[in-house]
Amino acid sequence: MSMAHMRKCFDAAAMDCVVVDNASKDRTAQMLSGYKDWAGIVLSSENSGFGRGSNLGLSQVQTEYTMFLNPDAVMEPEEVRKLLNFMDANPRVGVCGPSTLVGPSLDTATYQIVGRRTTPADLVRETLSFMAPTDLATYVEPGMQPFQTGWVCGAIMLVRTSHIRSIGGFDPRFFLYWEEVDLCKRIADSGLEVWVYPDAMSWHLGGVSSSQDSGRINGCIAEHFFQSRRYYLVKHHGWLAATLGELGELCVVGARTLWDLVRGKGADRIKPRLRAPLFSIPAARAPS
Repeated sequence: MSMAHMRKCFDAAAMDCVVVDNASKDRTAQMLSGYKDWAGIVLSSENSGFGRGSNLGLSQVQTEYTMFLNPDAVMEPEEVRKLLNFMDANPRVGVCGPSTLVGPSLDTATYQIVGRRTTPADLVRETLSFMAPTDLATYVEPGMQPFQTGWVCGAIMLVRTSHIRSIGGFDPRFFLYWEEVDLCKRIADSGLEVWVYPDAMSWHLGGVSSSQDSGRINGCIAEHFFQSRRYYLVKHHGWLAATLGELGELCVVGARTLWDLVRGKGADRIKPRLRAPLFSIPAARAPS
């Protein structure tokens, strides 16, 4: 979230602000020193990833609620208050997210999805159009009624501070991707609920905090995506189920790639999957 928008929310008494810099290589740390009169500044000595960095910020929070915001996400004060009011009125909600336009400009942006949490069987079903599940991706748009879901995007999410601390915050083993799905799963397992409040609006530019290259899957850096996905599935569904799901997916994608090669269409279908070592997970990390 830009410092100008953060200051706007602070001045409107919509939020107190804590900014975590994950060892930026430019002059970000020096620039942040100019905001210490109204924002808490946490300077990490390493680029520790989204979840671990968020945990550093969480340790400084003194308010009832915590809103996690990407540096490329924007939310106006009145929209923040809509989420706060929804959480106040619904004590069983442990995390909620707004409707979010995603894209570098509002003219070309599309709405963020939410959905059911992925299972190992979904890995195979998603590669087969006639079996593809329809409940893994629901676009959230203003005007929709609030609804319960499996996960909300970590770029903009509101949680209850004491509760999120009680379950340990983000799992530090996730460097990038799937950490919010894991967090939502643990919130649900603890007895609270995951909701979307579509009438609260936000904008996520998308991709500003990660490098842009050709090795991506649905806009995500392939290596981190597949390693984090496997870690999530092993953690919550077991090694055997996760491995069978990944093997099934690889077999189907491999067969379809061979058919693409026969038709002269190349091997682009399988290239992102090969960016990450098969059956690999992120290295273990100490808790934040």
